Amino acid sequence: MEKVTLMCRVSSDEQALGYSLDDQFERLTQHCHRMGYEVVHVIKEDHSAKTFNRPEWKKWRELVTKGKLETDKLLVLTWDRFSRNLSEGLSMVDQLYYDEGITPEAVDQPIDLDIPEQRIILAVYLATPDVENRKRSNSVRRGIRQGLSQGRWPRKPLFGYKSATDELGKHIIVPDPETAPVVQEIFQEVARGVSQKEIRESLQERGIKVSRNNMSKILKRLLYMGKIIVPAREKEPMKIVQGIHEPLVSESLFYEVQQKLNLNLKARGKNQPKYKKLRNDLHLRGVLNCSNCGDTLTASFSRGKLGKRYGYYHCNGCKGERISATKVHEAFNELLESVTIDPAMRELYDAILEEMLNASKGDDKRQRTALNKQLDAINERLERSQDLMLDGKLDPDEYVSIKTRYKTQEDELKSQLRALTTNSKQIAVYLQSGLNLLSNIAETYENAAIQIKHKIVGSIFPEKFYFDGNKCRTPKLNSIVGLLISDSGDFADIKKGLSSLFTTQSPSAEREGFEPSVPG
Repeated sequence: MEKVTLMCRVSSDEQALGYSLDDQFERLTQHCHRMGYEVVHVIKEDHSAKTFNRPEWKKWRELVTKGKLETDKLLVLTWDRFSRNLSEGLSMVDQLYYDEGITPEAVDQPIDLDIPEQRIILAVYLATPDVENRKRSNSVRRGIRQGLSQGRWPRKPLFGYKSATDELGKHIIVPDPETAPVVQEIFQEVARGVSQKEIRESLQERGIKVSRNNMSKILKRLLYMGKIIVPAREKEPMKIVQGIHEPLVSESLFYEVQQKLNLNLKARGKNQPKYKKLRNDLHLRGVLNCSNCGDTLTASFSRGKLGKRYGYYHCNGCKGERISATKVHEAFNELLESVTIDPAMRELYDAILEEMLNASKGDDKRQRTALNKQLDAINERLERSQDLMLDGKLDPDEYVSIKTRYKTQEDELKSQLRALTTNSKQIAVYLQSGLNLLSNIAETYENAAIQIKHKIVGSIFPEKFYFDGNKCRTPKLNSIVGLLISDSGDFADIKKGLSSLFTTQSPSAEREGFEPSVPG
């Protein structure tokens, strides 16, 4: 008889939409009864599946890894109960199945992990909730930026302020009678020339603890003089707007303090920050590691005997490695050009994606129905409260309080509805664009800015490159990339765990004057 662990999970948002741990448990238990499984453990969680850093999951993992619990299978209803993070989900499936001999299974979305093609189906099952999470996060960020643009502070109140609501029931921050005077005192004392250490000690004697780090942050926060920073987003630049909250210090006092802080930095010689220079002609700088000491290699040009310039990656730590940039770049380009996706796998991927998106439409509709029912209930209660007030059966102040409370709930539900506008076609566009990017990764990399190049390298190879003087040690391949690419070319070697990545000769340096030069 196979021993199984049942996993039931909901997030706080999903509980509000009617998801139930008990329902999942009942259906999983019935499945085990039909299959003749023995249930040895049950995981019940009310945490988001964006990561596996979840209390009950971690307890189960500890029992399994320490040999205190024997289990053959991990059962969930659907794969989004297991994980809503594509890369982490695939990695955990591999760890459980291949390393520990535990088979993860979704009762409503069965997968045979021994069939390579079916891992594409698993990727789609995990990708759909991952994309939904990312779209929801984008919606939240847009909402926060919109609030900041309107001069509101939509985040947790900073030291010196507390949360409140305005006459429309919207969130605002107001001075905290207990901590606002502390902030004002800090600014005033610094302006007088008192050191931050002395201020902290004085506050601590009165039982007020302000750490060194927090005091530095307080003194630089524009919020305290009534301004709000709106961060840059896409094509919209960063800007500073006037906040609707009450400032704790005047602008003149704030800028006087900044002058004091700048003078102190100059006196300590800390006003000259160091920046790492990125260049397209040495685009693997910061990616390569020294095979001798493990430090990140830097890069520079040197001139040969004929006056031509040659690029090299070298180690400033142990001084023991110097690698020809030209040969490394050629080998890396060959690697990227070897990325191919089997047409049959692409066709299978498209078919599975279409099926999954059609299924997700029904889920979206059910969630919208649940949210709209809650909104209708709130509107009915507001109308009844208004009628009671007009009939003299409800005090006007009590009505305002009730209205404020329900309006806050209404705004939250509407926000969830907006976040739920996960259009199936948009999800398809996201997934297809990612696949197209992988199919044309060499061209994309060549035309990308240096910052994007580093992101591409980091997304394919979670670990940096090492060279031993003859060959490149194979970096760990991203599990998603390994799932989608074909089993031919250099990437197939990585998938099989081979140690060699490049087919060219050793990239170690040759004598100057005998290799292609780089235009000056």
